[in-house]
Amino acid sequence: MVFLADWEEKEHLFVYGIFGVQHREGQTEITTAIVESLHSLLTSSAGQVDLLTNESHGLATETELHTTTFVAYWLDATVYQAWASSGEVQHFWNTLYDDAGVWREVMTIPTSRYMFAANQNLRWGLTCLIDKLRASNDEGYWGVYRHRIGSKDDTFTSPYITAAKAKRTTDDIKKANDLRVLDIPAEGPKSSSKVRLGRVRLKNIPDNICFVREGQRQPNIAKEELGLWLEKVAPHARSWIEHLDLHREKNGVLSFSTHVGQESKLTDSEAAETDQLAYFLDLAHFEASGRAFKGHVQLRKTVMEMYGPGGPMEGIGKAELYVELLILKSDEFDAEYVGCLEGTGLMYLKNIE
Repeated sequence: MVFLADWEEKEHLFVYGIFGVQHREGQTEITTAIVESLHSLLTSSAGQVDLLTNESHGLATETELHTTTFVAYWLDATVYQAWASSGEVQHFWNTLYDDAGVWREVMTIPTSRYMFAANQNLRWGLTCLIDKLRASNDEGYWGVYRHRIGSKDDTFTSPYITAAKAKRTTDDIKKANDLRVLDIPAEGPKSSSKVRLGRVRLKNIPDNICFVREGQRQPNIAKEELGLWLEKVAPHARSWIEHLDLHREKNGVLSFSTHVGQESKLTDSEAAETDQLAYFLDLAHFEASGRAFKGHVQLRKTVMEMYGPGGPMEGIGKAELYVELLILKSDEFDAEYVGCLEGTGLMYLKNIE
């Protein structure tokens, strides 16, 4: 059983916004003031605001990058537009210093290209703004996300291919399909020490970029379930996260970051409320990365065996898993990066043709 967003046949043009503040050391007075101001502005308008902090999820990192990230949701895009053009919000962005380390990535899309699924009848993210979820047995097979979004007229295929795939593609095929090559950086901002001073505005990204937010939460679960989770699920989850982070070009991963929810009071990172935010070149790359990596295949199998029919946690498990997936068209993305580290989000796409 899976629980999906129930739109009750209503179509919404909504806004999904990611707002971040970077700092290498502990928060200074300046960064604290920026975080507090941004939080205050967001909560004055958005219907739902999730506050995340960066966490390695057990991955090795050369440098410790601290990031406070807000994921904000507006069910009505016009409400966001009015807020974004207000004097207070304009003043916030216009007065940031050239090395502020602050960014926003704002996606405005119809709910027809949004997918939500959870293993419990509990709302997360955008679905906190609707009345209910609906139960479904549409699960457990490769291609289920594509089927849920579904479009007879759109394959959601990127006009770009990765440099790795280009080596295996003939020039005739590239020309026939008007394919261009996109070089994906090997690492994100956590491995960078170079700040791009000033402002970078990014619009009109390649069609069909796929954004994914995955989350896991184990609130007050029984000792037996937690033990099984840490023993059987966590190792495969960590290997999957590491695979996406370290092999970005192979998987078509344009950007990847790991987080914990600020509300979590944790003694063990594997038992945390955890989030992963990722942009893939397109839906096909997201699907292929999951099918091809043995660790992810085993992760799916283990979770189904634990929580499915006949499993030890069938009907009693309390762990929460969810995913949000968006497919973006070129003009549905608007971003600004102010004094951010190289490798932040999709900032590098500013330089593509």
